[in-house]
Amino acid sequence: MLYYLIEPKDPLIIRSGRPFEEISDAQAARFPPPSTVAGALRNIHARSNGKPLNNELLKLAVTGPLAVKRPINGDAPSEKHILVPKPADVQYCYDQQTQLTHLVRSKPMAFAEGEGCDLPSGLLPLFAENVHGGKPVLGPNWWSFNDLVAWRKGEAVSFERICQNGWMPAEPDIRTHIAINNHSRNVESGKLFQTTGLSMWQQRADHQTFPEASLSILAGIDGDITLPLLNLGGERRLAAVEACTLWPSLPSDLVPSIIESKGFTLTFLTPALFSNGWLPTWLNDDLVGTPPCCQSLTVKLRATALERWIPQSGWDLVNNTPRAAQKMIPAGATYWFEIVGDATDEDIRSLWLAHFCDDPQSNLNGFGLALPAAYQFTI
Repeated sequence: MLYYLIEPKDPLIIRSGRPFEEISDAQAARFPPPSTVAGALRNIHARSNGKPLNNELLKLAVTGPLAVKRPINGDAPSEKHILVPKPADVQYCYDQQTQLTHLVRSKPMAFAEGEGCDLPSGLLPLFAENVHGGKPVLGPNWWSFNDLVAWRKGEAVSFERICQNGWMPAEPDIRTHIAINNHSRNVESGKLFQTTGLSMWQQRADHQTFPEASLSILAGIDGDITLPLLNLGGERRLAAVEACTLWPSLPSDLVPSIIESKGFTLTFLTPALFSNGWLPTWLNDDLVGTPPCCQSLTVKLRATALERWIPQSGWDLVNNTPRAAQKMIPAGATYWFEIVGDATDEDIRSLWLAHFCDDPQSNLNGFGLALPAAYQFTI
């Protein structure tokens, strides 16, 4: 796998397939889904090597995309600059008495006597672990990768730290377009529309005249790229592409900690696609199964935390037709698994930044990329 940094030269236009009038400006400014980045990387790989645009390109595995925060002083990005979506098991709450914003962690807990719910059989509910006064507030939707790793280890992470290391996108770039009559060179009546682009910059503070960091996209592909520019998203917006070695490495303590804990979480870093909605088909009716990246590991799903599904569409470059719409599990979704029986070191290592979709092609397209972390059940 070769890794590349993609630096958009203009705000990115990423459509969801919904009509213009049914989506707000904030919703329209989207980070590119895996299929968009996979298509762009396969296209530039084919053009770099003189290959035809056919179905053979679909066999090239793509991983990502993640975001990378790049300081404007020109320093080379490192692992601490990698950004991932906010996990679904955390909520920002503002305490009016202390005037502080806290991170509230949700975790699986057993029902008290006389309690129950309509969750599928065997799934545990999620309850807030550390309850603070106040109401939920908005905050960064992108975290530093290192902060997510620390959060999964149970470490205390402050809201100020998340804001400093994370990403809050700048205001959407809204542009108004018109249609010009080719003969009269006048504006055609009624043909007026707007596009909303995602600005790849950190949101500027009130005292700043210019943002302190720009954002690039990190992704990998099983193929080399030699051309310096590619088209990404709608309107053929240009982006520079350069090779890099930036990708999170497997921690030395991950394998022994998961084996000792007899359980782990999977936090999805890219959206996931499952045939059964939120539930992978590699789990049976008892929520027991083997992840697609493992040979013999048997796990049981104990709990989930996820937001509402988001729409996914796209364009088929080979057949030159629109792709069918799909429902994606948003990135940040977290699944808690308990290990059934014994686990080998090889199986646990294979969990690291693997893809967990049902369909092998979805995994090759970059969907379902997940971060594993040890978790010990006490119930």
